[in-house]
Amino acid sequence: MIRIAVCEDESVLLEQLTDDIKNILNKYSVLYSIKAYANGNALLAREKFDILFLDIAMQPIDGLELARRLRDRGDESKLVFITTHRQYAIDAYNVQAFHYLIKPVDLKKLEAVLLKLCSLLKVEYEHALTFCQGTLVRRIPFEQILYLEVMNRKIYLHKREEDIPFYGKLNDLEPMLPDTFFRCHRSYIINFNHE
Repeated sequence: MIRIAVCEDESVLLEQLTDDIKNILNKYSVLYSIKAYANGNALLAREKFDILFLDIAMQPIDGLELARRLRDRGDESKLVFITTHRQYAIDAYNVQAFHYLIKPVDLKKLEAVLLKLCSLLKVEYEHALTFCQGTLVRRIPFEQILYLEVMNRKIYLHKREEDIPFYGKLNDLEPMLPDTFFRCHRSYIINFNHE
């Protein structure tokens, strides 16, 4: 399921964009959840999303500053800016924006962007381990995983730069992992790509 957030401070535009996204995804039978936010502070207080549609000219925090704050906390959501302000297009790429759409949004362009994002996310899902860490849904690419370890009823996913604890069972994870992973002990699954 693709998790989407739309952040726009004009209520009519927020409702219209949300409806347009729903209609496009329903047309192609894509599983999704979508949440609408009237300001950036409300979005900052929530969990991570796969795709974010952000207006740039918002109050009290503009879309570019919101994107910077999200990136600073490690959010890797695909960002699509939607605005009437063409002059911010270059700034949008400083926060790794996926796309920049000008209002009023052309439905064909919106559809093309959405379908491209869905295709990219599908590939990412197939090459990553997805799990819940508290209320957050995390997705870690298989190639970043050194090994998985069970300790004190928690699974620890070990990467080079961090160890990520979460609740689960190795027996449930094992079938989701590619052939490069091997269960060498009841408490360990190793990735042969990182010998």
